[in-house]
Amino acid sequence: MPLNVRLIFVTSLLICGSFAAAATAQVPATPQSSPASQVPEQTAPPTPAVTSGDLLRARISKAKAFIAVRNYSAATYELENVRRESADPAILSGVNVLLMNSYLEQGDYKRAQDLLREFYREQKTTKPGANANYLAVAGQIVKGARNRLERYQMLGLSVTDRTLPLEAVNDLEKMRETLEVVIAEAKEMGADPKKAGDAMALLEEATNSRSMLARDEYDSRRWRDEVADAREDIANSRSVVISAISGVPSTTVAENQPVPEKTAPTAASAAPASAAASSAPISLEAVRPASDPIVVGSRPRQAETSAAAPPPAKPVAKPSPEAKRDQAAAKSSEKNEPAEPAPKAEPPVETGPLSVGALTDYATNRPAPIYPSFARTAHAQGVVRVDVIVDEDGEVASIEKTSGPSLLQGAAKDAIRKWRFKPFERNGQPVKAVGFVTFNFSL
Repeated sequence: MPLNVRLIFVTSLLICGSFAAAATAQVPATPQSSPASQVPEQTAPPTPAVTSGDLLRARISKAKAFIAVRNYSAATYELENVRRESADPAILSGVNVLLMNSYLEQGDYKRAQDLLREFYREQKTTKPGANANYLAVAGQIVKGARNRLERYQMLGLSVTDRTLPLEAVNDLEKMRETLEVVIAEAKEMGADPKKAGDAMALLEEATNSRSMLARDEYDSRRWRDEVADAREDIANSRSVVISAISGVPSTTVAENQPVPEKTAPTAASAAPASAAASSAPISLEAVRPASDPIVVGSRPRQAETSAAAPPPAKPVAKPSPEAKRDQAAAKSSEKNEPAEPAPKAEPPVETGPLSVGALTDYATNRPAPIYPSFARTAHAQGVVRVDVIVDEDGEVASIEKTSGPSLLQGAAKDAIRKWRFKPFERNGQPVKAVGFVTFNFSL
C-alpha cells in the first residue's frame, strides 16, 4: 500500500476513534440496582434551639469571669441586668450573692446596704424563699468582712492601726457600719419565734466579725458582750407564761407529774379567783423559755399554801428587866469582838499560750528566706503567712499552719525555724506565745 494511502487511512481511524470517545463520555452512567441504593438518605439531627435560660446562664458565667479578674464594675452591670430580666428563683438566689460580693469588693457600700435592706423588707412578707434569700445575702456580708480582715493580716497590717492611709480607714469604717446594719436586723428578726434560730446564728456570726474588725480593745470587748446580751434578749422573747388557772396541764418541778385539768370556775367564784390570782406573787418557775427542758429534782419542793385563813398568832410574853439587861450585855460583847474578814476572791488564772498576733516586731534574729530556684523559674510570687508557737525561751516550738503560694511555703518554713524572739511573760512568769509572720516574695 502506498505511503500516502496509509497515512490517510490511519488519520481517518484516529478521527473516528476520537468521535466515539466523545459520544461515550456524554452518555450518563446508569447506576446498578442494589439493596443499598434503595435505603433512603439519613438527614443530620436538628440543632436544638437556644433558650432564654441558656442565655442567662452564659451571662452569669461571663459575670463570674469578670469577678475572677477583679473587673467588678463589668460584673455588676451584667448581674444587675440578669436580676431585672429573670424571674427564676434558682437563678436569682445565686445572682444576689454574686452581686453583693461585687458591691463589697468594689467598695460600693451604699448599694450593698440598699440591697440588704431590700431583702430584709422582703423577708417580712410571706413570699416563698424570702427568708433564705436574706440570710444568703447577709451571710455574704459576714464573709466579705472576714475576707477583708484576712487580707490585712496577710500583709502584716492591723485593722486597729490608726496610722493607716485614709482610704483604708474609710473602707474599714464602712465595713463596720454594714456589719452593724446586719446585727440590728438580726436582733429584730429574733422577735419572731419562727425565725429566732436563724436570727441567733446570724447575730453571732455578724457580732464576732464586728469584734474582729474592732477599732481597739475597748470596741472589741463591747461587741463580745453584745453577743451575750443579744442571746438573753432573744431567749426572753421566746419565753412563755404558764397560768395556774388556765385549762392547760402543767408539770410540777419536783415530781414531774401532770396536774389534772381544772374545770371552769362558776360565775360566783370567778371574781374572787381572779382577784387572788392578780394579787398572788408570780413564781419564777412559772416563767421559762419554751425550748428549755424542765429539770426534775433540782430544787426542794416548796410548801403549798392553803386557801384557809392563817392561824391566830400566839401572845408573846414581855421580857423581865433582868432579861433585858442580859440581852444588852450580850449585844455589847458581840460588838466588841472583831469580825473575821471575808476571804478575798482570787482572780482567775489565765492558761494557754499568749496570743500576740504579728511577731515581726518581737524578733531578735530574723534571717531572710532563700528564694527557691524552681519558684523563680515558675515566676511564683506572693505573700506567705506562717502561724507559729514560740516557747518560753523565744524559739519556734512548732509551725501550726501556712498559707500562700505553695511553691514558696517551704522556703518560709525553713526561714521561720531560724528566727528568735524576745521571751514573753504573763504575770512575771515566762509563757508560750502564738502569732504569725508574713513573708513577701517578689521578683
